[in-house]
Amino acid sequence: MTYTRRNVWSLKQPWPPELLWYARGVKIMKARPFSDVTSWRYQAAIHGVEEVVWRQFGWLKPTEKLPATPEFLKQDRNQCQHHSWYFLPWHRGYLAAFESMVRAAIRTLPGAPSDWALPYWNYNDATAANPRQLPEAFAKNSWPDGGDNPLFEARRFGRGDGVVVIRAIDVDLTAALSDPDYEGLPNGSPGFGGVRTPFQHNADRANEGVLEQGPHDPVHGLVGGAVQNTDPQDWRNYGLMSMPLTAALDPIFWLHHANIDRLWEVWRNRNPRFTNPVLKSWLDGPSGKQRFVLPQADGSRKSFAPKDMLDTKAAGLDYVYEDISDPLGGQQRVALRMDTLKTLMDAPATFTFAEVADVPRKPTVELLGANSKALTLGSAPSATLVKTDKPTAAKLTQSFSMASFALQAPSEPDRVFLNLENITGANDAAIFDVYVGLGEGEDPAEHPENLAGVVSLFGVGEASNLAKPHGGAGLSKVIEITATIDRLHLSGQSDLRKLPVLFVPVHCTEGVSIQRVSIYRQST
Repeated sequence: MTYTRRNVWSLKQPWPPELLWYARGVKIMKARPFSDVTSWRYQAAIHGVEEVVWRQFGWLKPTEKLPATPEFLKQDRNQCQHHSWYFLPWHRGYLAAFESMVRAAIRTLPGAPSDWALPYWNYNDATAANPRQLPEAFAKNSWPDGGDNPLFEARRFGRGDGVVVIRAIDVDLTAALSDPDYEGLPNGSPGFGGVRTPFQHNADRANEGVLEQGPHDPVHGLVGGAVQNTDPQDWRNYGLMSMPLTAALDPIFWLHHANIDRLWEVWRNRNPRFTNPVLKSWLDGPSGKQRFVLPQADGSRKSFAPKDMLDTKAAGLDYVYEDISDPLGGQQRVALRMDTLKTLMDAPATFTFAEVADVPRKPTVELLGANSKALTLGSAPSATLVKTDKPTAAKLTQSFSMASFALQAPSEPDRVFLNLENITGANDAAIFDVYVGLGEGEDPAEHPENLAGVVSLFGVGEASNLAKPHGGAGLSKVIEITATIDRLHLSGQSDLRKLPVLFVPVHCTEGVSIQRVSIYRQST
């Protein structure tokens, strides 16, 4: 049968049947020994595990060891695909296998429903009073069945005191859902789904797609957080959701990822041009020993590839979402950008820009400029200056001249990207806002139009650790600043040869280092 995953906020709060049965299934899975592939801990270890961390957090008893089977050691553990163009299809398979295990556990109980499906946490639900708050069923250690609530997790530190605060900007969908390309380009657009990669558990390159960069990463950091007034570089102070090594131990992880998976469907249905890659290297996934293989509810293992994850109603997935409507009301990236231009030009309401023609594109990416030295963030805002030479600045301004926005433009105007290269640190819970083009002394809080994006460093600890696979160089982040450059150019407020960039900490940014801040232009 086809199951329907429902928005947690469309359910009767605080304990709708879907969450009550989820809690009961989680309780059963938590009671199983670690060696059982359908146990809570085994499923979480597939996403990420490290013995010293799990022991410190109480998920391993003093005399207990990790499973020692060849399957666990060589195949099952530490599979999660992050900073990778396999991020979405791998997590879809992972989520489906987990959901089937919860469903099987539920069905061992009297009165169990036959149609249970995992709900999703829609933190952008316009009909809910506060969709970004943690649903109450997860926030309190009491539940209708008595005893400890299986959905409650003490290591959810949020802003530091246990309260989860997620701002609207942290989960804004405009950048992700309006990007027309799944596959991104190095240093240019990250694409909806990421830059081409091999199989990799975490990574040290800028391969993260726009959807993964936000809202995926910020929700992890803002829910997990770190203990208030403690060393932000000490992992022992982090919440479970803050680190890939522990994130899947928190029951809210699965509702968060159900929503990320849903947003893939939302993006794909927004526009006929928004399509998944057709390259064999993506459709067939990694080969040989690096195949995607996951334990199933019956104890068997299933090998899968991205091409098996494209239809949620296909056998082995068997689900749909309650709502995949377009939260942007049909607006596309170019149209949104043109709206900004029209506002700045104070154009009459009858003035409209034509949609960009759907023509074959061969985009190129060019470095425009960079700052002069590495930057270390602290608890106060940190600033740097990105410089370009005069000819390069002229290229940039020309691309934003009104000639580029002719009513019958034959191709899409250039896009501009801010690259934060080789970000290193131990602070997986670190989150900061990035502002571009603020004048000296200007208060960023009074200039939201200069906010380029929110950066969460989910996974930076592993990516900065030389002892880890792909580790050492840290993370890199790519933020589109096209609209900001448009605005600065047309308003004459900034010299594009000297572009100020300001980093405003949200939390846990002490000791984070950014090797280089650069600007790239992507032309079509």
